[in-house]
Amino acid sequence: MKRLKICIIAAVALLTACGKGGTKEAMMITGGQEYIYAPHAGEVACTAPFVVTAGGSVQEAAWRILSSAAGVSIDDNGVVTITDAYVAGDINGTDIVIQAVVNGNAGEAVTAALHVREAKRAASFDIVLPDSIKKGEWADISLENCVDQYGEPMEAPDWDEVRWEFSQESFSVEDGKLWARMKVKGEAFEAVCATVDGVTVEKRFIVHSQEEYVPTAETLEQLSQAQIKILREIDFTQKTEVDAGAYVYVNEKAAGLTELSVDVKGLVSCGTNTDYQVTVRHTDGSITAEDRKADADGMLQLVLQDAEAVEVSPVLRFSLGKCTQDEAEGYMHIGADEKYTGQEPAGFYGIVLEMAGGINLCDESGMFVMTLPDGFYSIKITKPKSGTGRSSVLINGASQGTNVGNPGTGGRTGVTPYTYAMEDVLVEGGTARISLGEKDFSLAAVEVRRTPEIAERRVHIYIGGDSTVSNYFPIEESEPEPGRFQTGWGQVFAQYLTEENVVTNIAGGGTYAKSWYEMAFSGVIQNGQPGDYFILQAGINDRTYSSIDEMVQYLTCMIDECQKKGITIILATAMQSPKFWKDANGVELPEFGKPEGSGLAAFMEAIRKLSKEKQVFLVDTGELTGEWYSVVGRSYVAQNYHLYNKETSVEEDTLHLSYHGALKVAELIATSLAGQQSQGTKDGQGSTLDGLSFNPLVTYEVKHKDSTGNEVTTEVTGVQAVYERYGEMK
Repeated sequence: MKRLKICIIAAVALLTACGKGGTKEAMMITGGQEYIYAPHAGEVACTAPFVVTAGGSVQEAAWRILSSAAGVSIDDNGVVTITDAYVAGDINGTDIVIQAVVNGNAGEAVTAALHVREAKRAASFDIVLPDSIKKGEWADISLENCVDQYGEPMEAPDWDEVRWEFSQESFSVEDGKLWARMKVKGEAFEAVCATVDGVTVEKRFIVHSQEEYVPTAETLEQLSQAQIKILREIDFTQKTEVDAGAYVYVNEKAAGLTELSVDVKGLVSCGTNTDYQVTVRHTDGSITAEDRKADADGMLQLVLQDAEAVEVSPVLRFSLGKCTQDEAEGYMHIGADEKYTGQEPAGFYGIVLEMAGGINLCDESGMFVMTLPDGFYSIKITKPKSGTGRSSVLINGASQGTNVGNPGTGGRTGVTPYTYAMEDVLVEGGTARISLGEKDFSLAAVEVRRTPEIAERRVHIYIGGDSTVSNYFPIEESEPEPGRFQTGWGQVFAQYLTEENVVTNIAGGGTYAKSWYEMAFSGVIQNGQPGDYFILQAGINDRTYSSIDEMVQYLTCMIDECQKKGITIILATAMQSPKFWKDANGVELPEFGKPEGSGLAAFMEAIRKLSKEKQVFLVDTGELTGEWYSVVGRSYVAQNYHLYNKETSVEEDTLHLSYHGALKVAELIATSLAGQQSQGTKDGQGSTLDGLSFNPLVTYEVKHKDSTGNEVTTEVTGVQAVYERYGEMK
């Protein structure tokens, strides 16, 4: 196990506490370090203990972790240990709260923060290799200038962590050497690719046959411009021809029929226990659907009533690697050694390994591939119980989900394994290729359902943004108390809409306009259809990792691309929070002041300005939350809408939302959009919000304290939520 190198920086928090005899001493926690990387495996401890000092002397103290981050502990000596069970709240990591109770000052406590970063992974690196290699000889090759996801230098990965691909089968890399075994007369332009943690870098070089060879500047320029193909098992850019009749049966002439026998023996199936999705469109336009099994003769005997059209398609279920779901449950088992060649219904592409409860795709180049005729599909994946954390989910290279598997903070206790479902994913080219990114590359099972052709497609709402918008897992079975369970408002937004809409939340922790565009926007453009909607929040992380100008640049790109495809875009400013309980100039506000975001205010204003210039819809969440928060006060917001520990009276997180906070922000957004809809508001393209189908408005009461400390009741009108097991997609 590698020990992580971490700079020691004195910590953090200062508290004035009463000492003996009524004198006051300044107690503080020092030592430790400012941040620590979680390990990929095993555990790592701070290189120095935290200590409490008062009046210049070290005090005896009892130590504890107040926040709820899993995999974090502190011993009696003040040494914090992080295990591989830790999962970052988002790409930026999580602040954990350390508390020390000083024995000599019974009941007095001080707190400090330690920032826990997610495990290091490569974000960029260089392949170091000579520009020219003589045929049949070895050349030194290495990975250098490795930088992690935080922009800091990291050690080069071990050779067994690198995936190598070449332009010739005759090349190989062994123990830091590349062997050029190819035959060549004169010179040939070749390339090698190295993939680490899903990041792929190419290095081009020349293979020659001369004893003394030095490439000219002109030759090197030709090398940089040459068309060099890296060998792949399959060229997925070439369309795979698929017999659609093997995957779906459609009868558009069912009018008047009361019975219908469908022979499913000719349809692709996973075995004798395969379910068949039977969809019926009735004469009144309504749709009914159910799963049925064929009889012993491979027939479905259907009884129809007022039917107009019938569609039957197999529900394809695959258990992967060491997943225990089997044929008795309608699953086809796919082992790690079953490679996809285009001749079978499913298999693996790239280097994959079996793991407890499933398969490890190893990195973003590993894929589970299924042959499917072009069309829309609902695809559900199951993660192994042994999965280690957050994943992004891509199908055919386009993002279908980010932050999948991240439990966040705030005491989420849902059971694993968990599932993640994607509705109406567009498949083109004859294959659906599932790959995973970020931290966890494990996969246990896949279920595929064809979206019925005979049913009208529902309007989709895609949501993008940062960790305050994201989904968090596993799914809970009950509603938590206020102040618990980190939840993004995008995770609960569907509760404010009817079943006429489908919500797809692709928000990802740590993202800002540029990074979200590069990482996840492809999923909106690939799947979105004319008449769909895209709600996009930006600003929070742009302030840290980008700039106003760059944020506006990438928001403009997404606006233009959505409008080109006929998708209506809705910009959203970030919500206010107790973390920035300040006005637009950074001045601290009283308990019932109206927060304007401090350093975020300029980013909010830039989004407001852009919405006017581009004539697109705007939800001014910053203004909406600022108004409401000034009514109920900072304490109410911090203890109910954000992550708050009632047992320790600690504000664990004043930026990210609790479940109840996510509901409130989603309600404000839904109510604002419903109001614009009722007013007939149009954007510059002439688009309306009429495709959004909201639940009715309701009036309810909120009990809280006013500025005098008295309990009052405020009447609120907003779109009604239909409570379900939040975040679960059916």
